[in-house]
Amino acid sequence: MDDVKIVVERRFAPAPIDYERLVSLVESTGERVVLTDADVPVSVLFPAGTVAELEHWARADYPVPAPIPHEEEEDDADDMAVDVGRLGAESSARPQEYGTYTRYVRADGRRASFTRGGMVVAVQLTADEAAWLKETAMYVRQGYMDPNQSAAFVEFLARQPPAGDR
Repeated sequence: MDDVKIVVERRFAPAPIDYERLVSLVESTGERVVLTDADVPVSVLFPAGTVAELEHWARADYPVPAPIPHEEEEDDADDMAVDVGRLGAESSARPQEYGTYTRYVRADGRRASFTRGGMVVAVQLTADEAAWLKETAMYVRQGYMDPNQSAAFVEFLARQPPAGDR
């Protein structure tokens, strides 16, 4: 997977997030959109196909979804009024329309799916879950390499200069 990403900075703007524009960007470019607050990633919008691939590999060694540890957020009335892309425990009862997209909050209240024309086109995850999913998928996928491919990969890594020398 590429490490290309589009970062969207939100600094307590009074206007709500323009999910229609962001999901359209994800759908048209195939890149992830990282929503940040003061340069700290809080959530990530992925193309649905990317999430399916990551979940396939990350969950390959687990018979059930592994719990993702989440830090408990403080209940501040001020935080509830500000929409910065943070997926706190949201109500999953009512889908919301954003232009041609419909946002469905999943039962855990921390993930959301965006659909257009009945098809899931993007998924929003917390930044912690997105990082866990990407890292776990990478390691599990490497574990499924055949011996020749694994040896070639080890050789490739050995030829790479140290990270500070680039």
